[in-house]
Amino acid sequence: MTPSQENVDAIVALTGGQNRIANATELAQSHSLPLFISGVYQEATSNDVANAAGVDPDFFKCCATLGYQARTTHENALEVAQWAKEQDYSNMIIVTSNYHMERALLEFRYAMPSIEIHGFAVSSPAINAGAWWNDSKSAKRMFVEWSKWRIKKIQSLFKSL
Repeated sequence: MTPSQENVDAIVALTGGQNRIANATELAQSHSLPLFISGVYQEATSNDVANAAGVDPDFFKCCATLGYQARTTHENALEVAQWAKEQDYSNMIIVTSNYHMERALLEFRYAMPSIEIHGFAVSSPAINAGAWWNDSKSAKRMFVEWSKWRIKKIQSLFKSL
């Protein structure tokens, strides 16, 4: 962790991409921090989530909270904001896919302006973010993500006026 991340209170993982939960769990375990997983399927148990991510279910029993309310990145930010307020956290790391990071940070910083938010981007095997133009699936995903990011930027500009 960087010096600005040394006082981190918690790790947050957003569901929806491969490697997010596994990387977030590893980060939380290595720094003895609580983990919040936002956007969990309503029927999933902590064992289900741990097994799907290929991580130790025992860590989830002691140190992870599952959030079942969010279905979008905006809802992730609202769900995490409520949890962070209840826990009195002021500094968190958000774990999401590299192609999703900029928009996620926008959403989270907007929902929690008084909390320091850091990003921890993980690569997604399904999306080639480094050479997206060579693959139609990656190109489509990157275009959709860029469009959503652009819309959020415009919204935030109008809300600040």
